[in-house]
Amino acid sequence: MKKVVTLALILAVGIAFTACGGQSMGGQVKGDTFVTEGWVTPDIFRVTAVGVPKPGLTNKIQRQGTAKEAALIMAEKRIIEKFVGARLEGAAGAADYASTGIAVAKEFSGVVKGGTIVRSTYDKDDNCEIVYQIERKGLRSSVEGGATK
Repeated sequence: MKKVVTLALILAVGIAFTACGGQSMGGQVKGDTFVTEGWVTPDIFRVTAVGVPKPGLTNKIQRQGTAKEAALIMAEKRIIEKFVGARLEGAAGAADYASTGIAVAKEFSGVVKGGTIVRSTYDKDDNCEIVYQIERKGLRSSVEGGATK
């Protein structure tokens, strides 16, 4: 009897692991992987962001447009926050973190504003999720190494 119960338990656990595995989340298109967050190369950085439509709009095109704009603003904000955080970690001896953060935000604002949306998707409520990419020669070393203009 113990063997039957043990076998049933093993089968149940095996089925649970295989049934809950399901399809892997995002990033795979026809066998290729797509980096949606972080460093793609030392010159390219990506983030994902979500935006919601402006309340009160009923036109689908306007709803999607305002959602995409909100996602773009959020993506730019996330990149600046990540870069400021990386620079502040590198400047651990800095006396005034607020000034350092402002300087970093100014230094990278041009490259962040000049980024591109490489992928955008909408759900049934017209919420928009984007993958935003910025690119500049030596970007990673500028962010992590503390190089300034």
